[in-house]
Amino acid sequence: MLVENVHFKKKWITAKNLGQKAIEVNVSDIATMGNVTPAYVFIGLGIPADTTKKFITDLVNGFKTACNKYQMIVAGGDTVKADKITISVTAVGITKNKVVKRSKAKQGNLIGVTNTFGDAGGGIALLYKYGIKYKYSQEERSLIAKQNTPNARLKEAHKIAKYLTSLTDASDGLYISIELLTKNFNLGADIYIDKIPLSENLKKVFRDKNKCLDFALFGGEDYELVFTVPKSKAKIVQKLVPQVTYIGKINSSKKIKYFRNDKEKKIKYLGFKHF
Repeated sequence: MLVENVHFKKKWITAKNLGQKAIEVNVSDIATMGNVTPAYVFIGLGIPADTTKKFITDLVNGFKTACNKYQMIVAGGDTVKADKITISVTAVGITKNKVVKRSKAKQGNLIGVTNTFGDAGGGIALLYKYGIKYKYSQEERSLIAKQNTPNARLKEAHKIAKYLTSLTDASDGLYISIELLTKNFNLGADIYIDKIPLSENLKKVFRDKNKCLDFALFGGEDYELVFTVPKSKAKIVQKLVPQVTYIGKINSSKKIKYFRNDKEKKIKYLGFKHF
């Protein structure tokens, strides 16, 4: 579900990009189940009375563009009057394979991630600071694009799913993703901060590495895969998806510890909470 002024500001994203994003973030949830093919979506819309026809047309075109990308069918939904734009998408996937759950990580498994983290958080920070009319650099525009036009890592999930023990995505930040794979299942983890992958664009725009790491851990909306894998399969996974980085390992401590230069570093949660 995407709610105006909670997940997006209307003046910061085009209607078409908003429609595409609503589908992509749901396909990302499908990707977190492993080798699953997205097939159908049901779209519920809450629309204020003063919404223009152009906005609705562009929004629907965004839905269509993303659905066509994944060969998904819009199978139904509903439209209602609302005080704020609200987009609720239910995506249905089909598989003949065993799904990958969050709950099956094992002691000694490595914790892996795809690509880089923090760009989306950096992008939204720029929008809050400067707004949409500011003359952004190419690097800054790339961060905003990661926030407004995310891409689900479906292909990557399909390639590596059979080797993984658990899987989620980083919709609420890397910090929360690691908790989702451990704390609820009486597991712990050691995370090596210096191994968390950061993009060159993020490091150029925000030169303070601690700031970049805050975006990576707490910024959210990167929609990268976060997973666990036995050590014996780690090289295979990295060969199939070269953009994989291993940032830590699972243990039975029931605590998540962060390390920098082999010294434990206390991390205080700085992210967004819905309630």
